Amino acid sequence: MESRTIGARFVPLLTYMQRHDLLVWEQLSETAIDSDSLRRFDAVLFNKHVSNQSLSIMRLANELGLHTIYDLDDWLLDLPSWSVLEMNAGFVDNVTSMIREASVATASNHILEEKMRQLRHSSVVIVPNGFDHQSFDLSPGHWQEKTPPKIIFSNLDGVKLINFRAQFFSGLSQVVEKNPQLKIDFWGDAFPEMHDLPNLVHRGSLANIEYKKAIRDEGYLFGIVPLGAEEDPDTFFFNSCKSAIKYVDYGSLGIPAIYSDCPTYRGTISHRVTGYIAQNNAQAWAQAFDEMLTSSQLRNTIRKNAFEDVHKRFTVEHISKMFLRALPQNISQG
Repeated sequence: MESRTIGARFVPLLTYMQRHDLLVWEQLSETAIDSDSLRRFDAVLFNKHVSNQSLSIMRLANELGLHTIYDLDDWLLDLPSWSVLEMNAGFVDNVTSMIREASVATASNHILEEKMRQLRHSSVVIVPNGFDHQSFDLSPGHWQEKTPPKIIFSNLDGVKLINFRAQFFSGLSQVVEKNPQLKIDFWGDAFPEMHDLPNLVHRGSLANIEYKKAIRDEGYLFGIVPLGAEEDPDTFFFNSCKSAIKYVDYGSLGIPAIYSDCPTYRGTISHRVTGYIAQNNAQAWAQAFDEMLTSSQLRNTIRKNAFEDVHKRFTVEHISKMFLRALPQNISQG
């Protein structure tokens, strides 16, 4: 299945593991899979698959005695209205069945793990999102703030704000109006408000590694990472299941950032140490913008600490040891 999550979540991890002789892997289209192709493998990994075809493939793999893994880094069974993925009743049934029937289920965080355990009688393995620290040069020598100053905003599948949405974009506009030299680079899927934001350039989307190489060299002052929290009760659980991938990406590249005060980030980031945590209200974000724009010392502190933190906790070398627990034990230990 064509999936941007596969590209961001598993390609760096599996590529690293193959490079270090831990496994050999291939990415195959659902339409190209039959019993003969499956017999070449020991395990089959599914990430957020929902189709009838994917469920049939899992059941065929199970019948052939292969090890099947079903992975989630979003709670697909309760999607918010802004999601680009539409889940009909059949898709919901398919996801539920694959969670239950997989040899092992994997999740990107503890909240998803607990939810998936309610549908399974066997284990759920946590496999956080990470980054390939060996894929290209991530050394601090690339850290520099270019002029005119730029900030980065990246987002896929809709901006995940509801009640704070208008205030957020109004505040962002005011920041640029007060600092007319400031530019905003937006990477990802277009959203309605982007055409009204001054000094915003839509950079589009790139594959995972190409995107990281590109933003490494842009000299961004900092990043902004809004995500709905308790002020959006209807989507609070869904947003809480999101992984802290933006912190991992930005931290690994030496880009300090402002993050919404929500479970995804408040449980991962230390305020003013590895990131700036702002409550989703106009005053808090205005203060965050002001402090991050005016204090190079704060930006440099966050830059250095976040870089060290993600290298300790989120490299694919570290994540691969967790993923090995999801593989057949007679193979992963052999």
